[in-house]
Amino acid sequence: MVEQGGAGAGSGRGELRITWLGQAGFQLQAGEEQVLIDPFFSPHPGRAYAPRPDWGALARTTVVLCTHEHEDHLDVPFLVQLAETGVRPAVIVPAPVRSAAASAGIEAAVLLGAEPARALERGGVVVRPVPAYHGRGGDEPVAYGFNHATDASGAVRYLGYVVELGGVRVYHSGDTLAYPEMAEILRALEPDVMLLPINGRDFMRERTGCVGNLNEDEAAWLCAEVGSRYVIPMHYDAMGDNLGDVGRFVTALRASAAPVTAVVPARDVPVDLLVRRV
Repeated sequence: MVEQGGAGAGSGRGELRITWLGQAGFQLQAGEEQVLIDPFFSPHPGRAYAPRPDWGALARTTVVLCTHEHEDHLDVPFLVQLAETGVRPAVIVPAPVRSAAASAGIEAAVLLGAEPARALERGGVVVRPVPAYHGRGGDEPVAYGFNHATDASGAVRYLGYVVELGGVRVYHSGDTLAYPEMAEILRALEPDVMLLPINGRDFMRERTGCVGNLNEDEAAWLCAEVGSRYVIPMHYDAMGDNLGDVGRFVTALRASAAPVTAVVPARDVPVDLLVRRV
């Protein structure tokens, strides 16, 4: 069952309210738990639209997940502003990013460092970090890999998360390309919902420091390999020089014959998903 809108979030087991916030940002709600993943509300000159944070709804946030330190995934000014309203959720970031996030102004007491294969639990939310395969970009040389560490520890700097709340497991990939172990890792974690980028990568973008992600066909392939119930495409709309094609993704998903339902919500419109585990 997929329903848009509605008065209140589902509180039953297997019921999840999910709101796409644009770019890679999502709000998940089940019962009393509310999770933000990669919220990006701060002004940016490249944005195609102005963000519309609902501060009343955000006041119920219990956990924030940030997949890596790029500003459209770790929005420090927004998180500082959220804290100034009196909201103090746990903020989970990749372990190598924790000290930099604290130095940038996020309260150290609420910051938790995440590592692959080490589950974190806060209240009724369980978070299982998964490696991502992402490039640095910006002023650094474009390079892809797992171990872009700030020190000699080899800690993984770019993550995705499988987050479970309300009996529903949601995989948010963060920024990533496909890698050999990816589908196997995800199959073992059995996500019901996958949130995947579809903006792709190409030489023209990367020469300007804009590193890429899964394209539409690769995201459809991953859905077929993993077998989740639902998929929501992301990271295709916010930046005018880094777009993806939702229609192409849905066509590729249909061609894959994967028994996965594509959900393409409007920004800021809640969607209720019902997942019954066998």
